[in-house]
Amino acid sequence: MLPPATLPAAGSPVTPPGRGAGGGTRAPRRDLRRPKAPARDAAAGLAEVMAMPAIWRDAGGRLAELPGPGSGIVVCGALPGAPAPEPAWTAGQLAAAGVAEVPGPVREGTGLGLASAVISPALLDVALAGVPARRSRKITPRLAVQVALGRAVAPGTAGATLRALAQRPRETDPGYDLPAASSLSDADSFLLVRPFLRLLAGLCGQISAAPLPAVPAPCLPPAGAPEAERAAIRLRPAGRPGGPWRDGRWHGLRVLAKDGTTRQVADPKANDRRGTGGQSRNAAHCGRPASTGADAAPQIRMVEVCDVWTRGGVAWAAGPLGIGETTLAGHLEPAYGPGDLDLADRGFPSREAITAKADAGKHFIWRVSAAWKLRRSGRPLPDGTWKAKITWRGRTVKVRVVEYHMDQVFNLPRGHPLLSAPPPGASVRVLDQPGDPAGLCRHSPGTVRVEVSETVTLITSLMDTAACPARDIAELYGMRWASELVYLEEKQTLSGGQPLTAATPAGAYRMAAATVAAHQALRITGAAIAAAIGAEPARISCTALRAMISDSIGAGQGASASALTTAIEILRRDIARHPLRFVTAWRPGRHYPRFTIKKVRTRKSKDPVPGAARLHLLPLPVPPGAAYVPEANAPPAA
Repeated sequence: MLPPATLPAAGSPVTPPGRGAGGGTRAPRRDLRRPKAPARDAAAGLAEVMAMPAIWRDAGGRLAELPGPGSGIVVCGALPGAPAPEPAWTAGQLAAAGVAEVPGPVREGTGLGLASAVISPALLDVALAGVPARRSRKITPRLAVQVALGRAVAPGTAGATLRALAQRPRETDPGYDLPAASSLSDADSFLLVRPFLRLLAGLCGQISAAPLPAVPAPCLPPAGAPEAERAAIRLRPAGRPGGPWRDGRWHGLRVLAKDGTTRQVADPKANDRRGTGGQSRNAAHCGRPASTGADAAPQIRMVEVCDVWTRGGVAWAAGPLGIGETTLAGHLEPAYGPGDLDLADRGFPSREAITAKADAGKHFIWRVSAAWKLRRSGRPLPDGTWKAKITWRGRTVKVRVVEYHMDQVFNLPRGHPLLSAPPPGASVRVLDQPGDPAGLCRHSPGTVRVEVSETVTLITSLMDTAACPARDIAELYGMRWASELVYLEEKQTLSGGQPLTAATPAGAYRMAAATVAAHQALRITGAAIAAAIGAEPARISCTALRAMISDSIGAGQGASASALTTAIEILRRDIARHPLRFVTAWRPGRHYPRFTIKKVRTRKSKDPVPGAARLHLLPLPVPPGAAYVPEANAPPAA
């Protein structure tokens, strides 16, 4: 008990701490709180997107941030000569990639299963360079990026993805408790957009054909077996002896196809609409497509440049819906070099772009519409093609024109729109022969066999008819469909047709870039598998790759070098025992008319699909008043 002298007298006031005896104002105190860091929320993310630089990786592997286009456009990719990272397969390569020998704390990262051989901790650290430090008890920036990439491989909520990633690593870290959904959202928003663009730029580039080491000889059906012919068809190579393809190059050129698409984004209905004129942040920034009924969902527009041989990404750009594909494609021009060939559809060519390509010494094969009204200039070329002049602001260049017909044979139901009202530019010819019901025109009851023809006009900078024959150019254009297949794999195989669920524009760009990065990691892994099997990299099934990565993530095989080595051994075993599991069926280049293509989700089993297709070149146009010489203008033999 305290002595009485230390106790205050009854009724006497007690002076509170910090106040003077006279009861004046509170004395100033030292502020012990942490200095307030810059905001990293939805507004900060949008501000970063509006001022985002263009991120490119050079041939030495260094990331360079160049002045960006602004206006909400994000650009990243690899410059000419920059190789894509090679997977880490051996123990030495895993150690150099930063994969720990023993599992560490879950908060420091869980790995991505077999994909950790490509998206290594060292690559993630380079992508996260410049991200400010933050207090993190349960989730670090590295783990937040891995959760975003895991959601790109297997769509789901962030909490469900983290539970799948951390299920096995938590066995060695039993004290780790999963964070709440709000903590995951805060960690994701803290990253903003730049780390994902840096990661994607670090993954883009020329994919090497180095095979997975120490793989036993694949078990293929022996010659003469009933399955041998089927296996030979599935492994049919495009690089046949004497053909235009050799070592992934078409006549010595790397073929790059580009195309555009859109991704639907979320349109929240709650408090997110405050301060944006009654619409969500995504709708205010991204914009909506035209709609005659209710408001359509917001969308972002993307353009990607991919390698036709490997289906790997080379460069990527995205922006609001109101920005056109040609504008986005113009920001990806640094990805093309003198040894590359630009392959594009009718929506990309322009006279300005042609003169810019010619001045830079770059090659292209572009399809043009009939609105170009090309006229022959000079003498015809030996292979039946001809030259035309393109003028832009006083600058005139010559291009080579290749015209050919694509004919497809269909079995159409009676009353089909192609029979009653053919679209412009296509001719329909009925092949039915009433007097010969058992002839070559046999078809299913209730259908009519027709031949649909469409004229295709290509312009190219390749003037050497001996090095690049016209038929090779016409057949190559069908492989432009590789860019569409890349979007199919990203939007359907990986994302399951689901929209980008982020509620902010920065979050939408994060999710879109994470999907492209995950697809690139799968394609890098698929190239090593293709080299081990003896198939083309583009023929490796993205569905099989995704299933393999998902299984290894569920088994926790990316958290340590020993677990990842186990996943690599399982991959070697699967390649040796079931090689055709990874290979898709061989298909020729896509030359189908656009009106026969439907969205994958709306395609029905009874929709018309061409049963046969053939390509033949057209004769030269004859200038007015000139004599037509068939022998000089005859197309080359097949």
